[in-house]
Amino acid sequence: MDNLKDKTTEKWIKIGIFANIALAIVKGWAGLVSNSSAMIADAMNSTSDIVSSVFIFVSLKIAKKPPDKKHPYGHYKVEVIASMVIGLMLGMLAYQVVSTGIRIILRGNYSTPGSTALYVAVLSIIVKEVLYRFTYKAGLESNSPATIANAKDHRSDVLATSATFLGILGARMGYPILDPLASIIISGFIAKMAFEILMEATGQIMDESADENKIKEIEEIAEGVKGVVNAYDIRMRRSGSVYLIDMDIVVPSYYTIKEAHDVCELVREKIFEDIDNTKEVIVHIDPS
Repeated sequence: MDNLKDKTTEKWIKIGIFANIALAIVKGWAGLVSNSSAMIADAMNSTSDIVSSVFIFVSLKIAKKPPDKKHPYGHYKVEVIASMVIGLMLGMLAYQVVSTGIRIILRGNYSTPGSTALYVAVLSIIVKEVLYRFTYKAGLESNSPATIANAKDHRSDVLATSATFLGILGARMGYPILDPLASIIISGFIAKMAFEILMEATGQIMDESADENKIKEIEEIAEGVKGVVNAYDIRMRRSGSVYLIDMDIVVPSYYTIKEAHDVCELVREKIFEDIDNTKEVIVHIDPS
């Protein structure tokens, strides 16, 4: 990531941290004064967001550290670890929220929430949607899995708080069971987002290959270089925010070692130039 993208990403992570602190306090207060279990569950969600956002911010700092003797390939995968931690935290939160909602329903101790919780829910939806849009854009531009996971967390909050709003509104209209039911719905959104984040992070930990379109693009770039007969056995994996590429190319058998090496360097230069966020390209040369 270049410096501008780094700064933009870090800026929105910082804004997200302060926004989550404010929302956790306001939601907790609104849940207590309005006697809303759904809003209290939402406040718990915002509290976990504070921890995950701080963890992401730290992981981005570590990921930028240069390679060293213990980590010759860099520290990029710390972002993947951060994504997995976020996924696990969301999973635990989903369990806690759903168990609380079910317990309230089984006990039958419903209550009608106050109107304050409704206003806070609307405020939270607006703030979180803005955070999602800008953080997701920054994550895509920097190719940062941790930042994208953080953005998806914001979007899950939008959906969750929307359920909170509907639950509180329904309870105030004479259906108090809808408030704890909203808590259960919230847990479903949180669990779904946790699963998606964990699956994506697991794919990177397991060095899952990039999609076929990327592989095809690299093949076309390589075969467009003069002297390349064909390119094959292209392997591309993601390490945090960067791509690592291994491939084979065939050059004419009459090429000298220097000529073959020059072709190899041209292929590497073109890939670095055309494929964003490429950190390493290893090219093996075969004679035709």
